[in-house]
Amino acid sequence: KHIIQVSYLYCFLFFSRASRRAITCFSLKERLPLVLTFSLCLIIMKFFFLLFSLLLVLACGFSLVRLFMNSFLSVRPA
Repeated sequence: KHIIQVSYLYCFLFFSRASRRAITCFSLKERLPLVLTFSLCLIIMKFFFLLFSLLLVLACGFSLVRLFMNSFLSVRPA
């Protein structure tokens, strides 16, 4: 188990250094459109995730309301 954790640590350090080197090879002027595009994509993805999760909650709530309404309507008063 310890060997696996050490290998994960080595992979993390390698990729973090590689990504730092890859980012710094661009100048600030070249990096700005990339950062803005990435930020815009993240905002859009968060919006769609929020929208779909809200729709999922509404669908579950609607099905529960239908279930309770059907169960209450099926019970006839004595």
